Amino acid sequence: MILRILRVSSLLVVMAAGLAAQRFEITPTFGYKFGGTVPVFLDSDRPGIPGSNVKEIKFKSSAAYGVNVAYNFTEHFALEFMWNRQASRAEAKASAGGLVGTADADIDQYFGSIVYNFGDIESRFRPFLLVGGGATRAAAGDGSQTKGSFHLGGGLKMFLSQNMGVRLQMRWTPTYLYSTPGGVWCDWWGFCWGISNDHFMNQGEASVGWIFRF
Repeated sequence: MILRILRVSSLLVVMAAGLAAQRFEITPTFGYKFGGTVPVFLDSDRPGIPGSNVKEIKFKSSAAYGVNVAYNFTEHFALEFMWNRQASRAEAKASAGGLVGTADADIDQYFGSIVYNFGDIESRFRPFLLVGGGATRAAAGDGSQTKGSFHLGGGLKMFLSQNMGVRLQMRWTPTYLYSTPGGVWCDWWGFCWGISNDHFMNQGEASVGWIFRF
């Protein structure tokens, strides 16, 4: 009995050491980001550019790259930091049609996320879901703006060994731009208050990454 307990204890120690050695994941990523329209001038309630007839600024879809750093604090849940950059081109479009101007633009995103991994830590295939928030910074020419944003996504991790694998992922990333008056809303008892319409720049991304787990 004592020998059996020692064997089981030794096995648990080895398993715990193996689990501790797989707490961290670093994943360089490469993908394609699409979408990204900023409405600028549509009506008198929406902030525009003085003296300009610009209707919207559109960021061209293009390749993106970055890195994810995750800490698996349980078998299923992880905290993750993500940095992602897209080298794009901004096009300012007039309300009457046609381009007003273009400029090279970089879009950087910095997000903290909660990740839920399905399956156990020894599984070769692990689907996952993520939700998080942070900031999106768009820079073109000498100017830049940083806005709050969030993302929802998911994908699949395929481990080729205990320490390396491939990560396939899709994300939706709305970035808050500004709010405009949305009218008045009244409840059943006659209490009324003003509401606003929130405007977002919506983007999506499909990416692949190489996982280093240790």
